[in-house]
Amino acid sequence: MRTLIRPLGYLLCCGLCLGNVAAQAETGFVPEQSYVEVLDDYQGQGWFWVWGNNAPTMLDGRAYLFADDGRHLGQLNTGTWPGDLVMSHRRAELYAAEIYFSRGSRGTREDVVTVYDARTLSPKAEIAIPPKRMTGMLSAGLSVLSDDERFLLVLNFTPAASVSIVDVEQQRFVGEVAIPGCASLYPAGPRDFYAICGNGGFFHLRLDEQGSVAVQQRTEPLFDPLEDLLLTPASRLGDTWYFVSQQNYAWGLQMTAAGAERRQRWSLVSDAERADGWGVAGNHGTAIHEASGRLFVLMHKDVPENYQKPGTEVWVYDVRSEQRVARIELEAHSTAIGVSQGAQPRLYSLDWIVPMPALFTTWIYLTRGEAGLMPLMRQGINLYDADSGEHLRGIGDLPVGYLNKVTAW
Repeated sequence: MRTLIRPLGYLLCCGLCLGNVAAQAETGFVPEQSYVEVLDDYQGQGWFWVWGNNAPTMLDGRAYLFADDGRHLGQLNTGTWPGDLVMSHRRAELYAAEIYFSRGSRGTREDVVTVYDARTLSPKAEIAIPPKRMTGMLSAGLSVLSDDERFLLVLNFTPAASVSIVDVEQQRFVGEVAIPGCASLYPAGPRDFYAICGNGGFFHLRLDEQGSVAVQQRTEPLFDPLEDLLLTPASRLGDTWYFVSQQNYAWGLQMTAAGAERRQRWSLVSDAERADGWGVAGNHGTAIHEASGRLFVLMHKDVPENYQKPGTEVWVYDVRSEQRVARIELEAHSTAIGVSQGAQPRLYSLDWIVPMPALFTTWIYLTRGEAGLMPLMRQGINLYDADSGEHLRGIGDLPVGYLNKVTAW
């Protein structure tokens, strides 16, 4: 019986294939062919990146590229527990510090800095680095490019803290320098960097022409982490990095080759707003529009201990006057924000959404609480006019994972 079925099945398949070929010839149907798309000039296009971990496995990090009109333009696979996606402004390249294991979730670990072509999004080089790169849910400050774009610094944690130095022009690993008790890197000049330390001070690092350490020294404490803890994601305007604190203050810390000092500190909330429970929110909850000198801060109403929970509004401050100039109510709960530059800036909000009618969502929350909503949560993006706060469009139901950062290209 078996010997009869096989020839009949084979003839049936052949007949179906021939029938498809004949149908294609009659209709003019041409099968789709795979190819590599080459992107247009990305500068000034209003494109933006979203990236993070591919939860729950964390083995296959993703970075997604979108256009201002919501089109998905491409993506990168960035390995296990990805850090920052670093963008060059002088070369058509992107850099990602990546981790891979020889057997997927185990085996020999290999850390590399991958250089991606910004037009094809294809890898063009890999630079091996020590297998000790720091991983974390917050990706800001884990990999940074020097202002002259010669060196990439990658933060390590074993749990000893150190920095791997990579020459991206010559595509080589230069060396490693210890930064005990410090983490999260901030560029501060052609080849100067600072790392925030546990005592409220900063570790100052300067590189020479070959990438060797020319200066390494600690500053005096600039804040008291026991009284007002600074959140490590910060936004830069010129030589000043703007931090927000757990106690809802904005801090402007000037970092240059000459040193670091506190230049500004003001409360993000009034006494009444503080008493009402308003405070900072999100994982990457600040952004700067450079030309206007506006600081965008993600906010919510909750207890101070929940400062990393998603936000519901974005409050906008003029950094010169230290005054709030706008409040933008968000369409959904946001975990991260970003702002594009230029004359017509966009505010990007990376959100948690439940893709079902609001009445049904409310019913689940009232009957089962947050635990009932968690399995239904998906991520999406909302775009706003950063000047007026007008909601422009949403990009819903991103691939399942834990994306945690959005930034303009």
